[in-house]
Amino acid sequence: MGNFGEEIRQLEDHYFVGRSVELDAFRNIVFSSKSTSTILNISGTGGIGKSSLLDQFRRICAHEGVPFFHLDCVDFTKTPTGFTSRLLAILKTETPAESREDELLQQAEQQMNQLAGHGRLVLAIDTYEEMDELDDWLRNSFLVRLSNRIVILLAGRFPLRGGWVSSPAWRRLIKFMPLSPFDYETCKAYSSIYGEQDESIVRKSYMITKGLPLALSLYMGVLNREQEPEMQLWKETFKEIAGRWLRELPDPALCELLEAATMVRVFNQEILETMLDREVDNDEFDKLIHLSFVRKTERGWYLHQVLRKALYQDFRLRKPQQYHRLWQRSVMYHYGLVSSSHVSMEERNLLLLDYIYVVGDPGFRAMFFDDAIDQTYYLESINQDNLHEAEQYVRDVLATLKDFVQEMFDPVTNEKYIYKIPKSVNEKWFTSIRLAEIIALGNDAIRLLKNEKHEAVGMFVYIPIHRQSLPLLEQNPITRSYFRTLSRQERDKLNVSPESPAGWFQYKIDFSKDGSAAARFMFFQSYLSYYLKGGLMIYSTPMKYLQEAVKGIGYIEVPRATHKAFGPDFPAPVFALDFREDKDMKKFVDNLYRSTKVDNKDEALDAVLSGLTPREREIALLATTCSSNEEIAQKLYLSEITVKKNLSRIYEKLEVKGKTELVKKLLS
Repeated sequence: MGNFGEEIRQLEDHYFVGRSVELDAFRNIVFSSKSTSTILNISGTGGIGKSSLLDQFRRICAHEGVPFFHLDCVDFTKTPTGFTSRLLAILKTETPAESREDELLQQAEQQMNQLAGHGRLVLAIDTYEEMDELDDWLRNSFLVRLSNRIVILLAGRFPLRGGWVSSPAWRRLIKFMPLSPFDYETCKAYSSIYGEQDESIVRKSYMITKGLPLALSLYMGVLNREQEPEMQLWKETFKEIAGRWLRELPDPALCELLEAATMVRVFNQEILETMLDREVDNDEFDKLIHLSFVRKTERGWYLHQVLRKALYQDFRLRKPQQYHRLWQRSVMYHYGLVSSSHVSMEERNLLLLDYIYVVGDPGFRAMFFDDAIDQTYYLESINQDNLHEAEQYVRDVLATLKDFVQEMFDPVTNEKYIYKIPKSVNEKWFTSIRLAEIIALGNDAIRLLKNEKHEAVGMFVYIPIHRQSLPLLEQNPITRSYFRTLSRQERDKLNVSPESPAGWFQYKIDFSKDGSAAARFMFFQSYLSYYLKGGLMIYSTPMKYLQEAVKGIGYIEVPRATHKAFGPDFPAPVFALDFREDKDMKKFVDNLYRSTKVDNKDEALDAVLSGLTPREREIALLATTCSSNEEIAQKLYLSEITVKKNLSRIYEKLEVKGKTELVKKLLS
């Protein structure tokens, strides 16, 4: 007689389609004694089915009695301590609260190798594209200690690069598994799961979704509820399919929960209740978490990143007033959590990341915030072997140097910011250091941002502060003014081992070769990781907008440290953010909260719009951000005639003469 577990496994196997080549390769690596590969790298764009394939691998291992340990990068901070603590928790190993980094590393190594003594096992790390800070450490400090009977599975958007492929030894151990969209036959098999057998509809769905599994699952949902036969779906993008899917949900309560879930990185029932200001019953919540694109983690649940971005943007454009109200509540909720004194250091760091995603100075958000980026950028640490690439990058920048001017937009308020860096200021940044001296001070002191063609398009320079770097920092014209303000006692606190820097001097982030939101976001990811290391952050710039941006996230200007290393016309204050003590983290969190300026402007807007129907409210609010009726019609999937008729009624109800007066009234 079977049991429920066996029945569930058989059903999950039944609903999994395609990927036969990948499944055979996995079985060969895990179960064949002849396999030379011990590292499996799954890669592919968002929505390609990486997590579903991992789930199938896990089921195969469970059936064969092979231990399968799964870590998701959402569940730990990107530090050695964060990684090893999470791994030990999965291994159900208790660790003392004050364990040092080296102790946790040794304990994790021993536990894994002890398990490997009994046979093969699999260690899977999902969302690997978020491991930036830990990539080198994982390879050079952790994996080298593990038994070769452990299969390492790394799944992320991009294939492994850098040290993984530049070393012939590492490259030999890796089996690369790039995932492609479904072919037509797999798409046909997938459609049959939904009960769709009509060949013409299957072919249409394949052409529209291009075989992308996530798009296909959403499209089948839209198809099942299609009211109008054609609707020009042939031209729809994934974002449009996702937005259409959300709007055509027959369950308004589920739609409301999904809209709230797009606002946060990780959600649970409590945070949704706080944001919606109502009770969410268990049945409602169960419907949400059982959607195919909702994943469970140790900390809660999260939406598939690509879908979350599409739904988030659609929600923000269609319902800006409701969006802002939910944003305010999410700010207050996260502020309460991260301010709590009843959480561990690791929990606080994870909560801080969540908090920064919803809070921050508008200028800072405009420069760095763009969630779920799809472009294939990656960061590569510079050492002696690839120093020539960084030096060539600097030569290229200096050879084509000009004033840097770029428009950026705050994704929350849509407010425009114009960033300018004069040519002479950039020149000083690049000519005041020697890269060869900097890389000797720390493994990650210099990083290059590279695109999918492996071209260097950006540079990131953070100089660690320790006993070996102090002489350089005290002499460099841009960095020295801060260190000359220190008392002997304060300087002694910085005279620490290079293995545990006291902090970092944020010397330069350069994206003059590629100023796209995707490139900036990659730097932002690394930028955040330094916050979690608990040190002293120092920054100096003559540019006013950069000064305001860092002050908006908690930096304090250092008295008597302003210098003119960038030129007599460009005085540069110095700013510090001190995370060496918890009280300073609290100050940082409080400053972020104050920067949001959470207020009650929504109440005034509610009063203006109170006499409009829900459809009229949507159109009226979109009129403030859309340049034409055609654009409003596209966003709401309406005809222009329908938009014009609604606008006429809106003008009459609000007693305005046209769109110009309407926009002025709403924005005032």
